[in-house]
Amino acid sequence: MKKALFIVLLGVMHLHLVAQKDEISVTYSPLSLYRLEKWVEGTGNDQHNYKVLGAFNLNYYRYINSWLKLGVNVMYDYASVEGSGSPYYYTPYSVSSLANLTYKSSKHAFVVAPQIDFEYLNHPKFKLSSGMSLGYANENFTTTGGINTNVDIDGVTVHFNFVSFRWGQKHGLCGSLGAGYKGILNVGYFVRF
Repeated sequence: MKKALFIVLLGVMHLHLVAQKDEISVTYSPLSLYRLEKWVEGTGNDQHNYKVLGAFNLNYYRYINSWLKLGVNVMYDYASVEGSGSPYYYTPYSVSSLANLTYKSSKHAFVVAPQIDFEYLNHPKFKLSSGMSLGYANENFTTTGGINTNVDIDGVTVHFNFVSFRWGQKHGLCGSLGAGYKGILNVGYFVRF
């Protein structure tokens, strides 16, 4: 009886490992929205130090069937700027009289979003998919120096993955090209279990 129970237990463990219904990935976007904003707007003459972290994403997916997966995404991005003159980010005050102000402004974005992906190429070691995310976003703007402000903005945000890839069977490289809060390009590592 013990031998039969042990064989059944091994069989169930094998089915769980082969099925691999869950997936976790960590990705980084060097082309995040804050970085694109820096490229489009540029830096002013009065800005001494403009830093953008880039978007970090933590994704969890659960396979519903062999081609559809549902999950959740958590994203964080950060940007800061130091300078003199008028504060760079949002402030509720008129700053025309503060031309020689030394300031530091920063902004943080935090997003939690459910997501769906459709796999249209489903090879065991290479997968291609497309999908979308729609979720809650919180963005915080802080300015210190002269006039200190702290503003929170909440809202709904969206991201469309035009093409995503997974290269590896149980773990490996992953990435995506898309448009929305995750940025244009994401690269990272996934583990399927």
